Amino acid sequence: MGVSAVFACVRLLSDMVAKLPIELFRLDNQGPVKVRDHPAAVVMADDQSELHTSFELRKLMMTGKGLGGNGYARVFRDQFGTPIKLQWVEPCRVRPQLYSRPNGERFIVYEIHDLGLSLTRYDLIHIRGECRDGVHGLSPVTLMRESIGTALAQTEGAGRLMRNGTTFPGYLHTSANLTKEQIADARKEWDANYAGSLNAGRPPILNGTFDFKQTNGMSMVDAQFIESRRFELQEVARVYGIPPHLIGDTTASTTWGTGIQEQTLGFLNFCLDPHLRNFEEALNNTLLTTAEIASGYYFRFDRDQLASVSRQDTAAYFTAMRNMGVMSVNDIREALDMQKIEGGDNYAQPLNSSSSGAPTATEDQPESVED
Repeated sequence: MGVSAVFACVRLLSDMVAKLPIELFRLDNQGPVKVRDHPAAVVMADDQSELHTSFELRKLMMTGKGLGGNGYARVFRDQFGTPIKLQWVEPCRVRPQLYSRPNGERFIVYEIHDLGLSLTRYDLIHIRGECRDGVHGLSPVTLMRESIGTALAQTEGAGRLMRNGTTFPGYLHTSANLTKEQIADARKEWDANYAGSLNAGRPPILNGTFDFKQTNGMSMVDAQFIESRRFELQEVARVYGIPPHLIGDTTASTTWGTGIQEQTLGFLNFCLDPHLRNFEEALNNTLLTTAEIASGYYFRFDRDQLASVSRQDTAAYFTAMRNMGVMSVNDIREALDMQKIEGGDNYAQPLNSSSSGAPTATEDQPESVED
């Protein structure tokens, strides 16, 4: 996390997963219906843990996945098996092990070594990153340790350059034979009064027989230092699948479009959506029973929170949905966190819109009678 590019990538992904509302739905003959009173929906929307909120829980899980490849949350249940509480579990405490039943079916047991517990997916929500064995998520930090190591070395080098001055201005020369103590005193005097970025441009005052020999020096640009640091930033962003412009590198334009709307949709579709789908299926697997999944229950993040990033775009979207009869006035008001109004559940199309098989505005009028 000391590498700014790694910190920015992990923070961006964890914040996005944590901020988006997540709802439990059930499919019926009329389509998906939000379910708010299900115990699984309650613990996800309004977590009752004393340790963290629902936002913090998801952020912690995604941070664990982003750094170590695995994110965990333990499910506490009552005597009837109903989930009543979720708590984050540090990934370093969990050891997933693969076992096989007599019929050859394999399953995972998660051993929490400091508690002496062995849990299954029934009691532990597990979101894993890239994986080779189907059990352990691979750490992005381990996979790109060379790039991160280079970035750390460059960060340390940048600090030394700023302490000592960004260029090598010259050297002190004397014909006298100095002792080690005299050389150390001269170095100390020079570093304290003339070296470093704070003393840049300060003319030196030499004592004794020293002469200052100026050199052309080597700047950070000459050494392509800035370019190499930018390359490492792009390398880290590439591993996390995040466009560099979202973590501060604006030197190159994105191919996703020039507007914030196009860039946001590109980020949602190509980067964030796989993480959301992974999280949704992990919740379905642990918090819902097999019978509930078969009957149409499922978790889903509200991606519309990112798809609409301006009031003008939001208004155009809801206008189109209303004109097509897809949403009612109350549906729109609910999406905007507004109270429903009486008579706002009508899905009829506006009078200036018609479709085959549907009456137009004139068909409801009585025929005119000739005199």
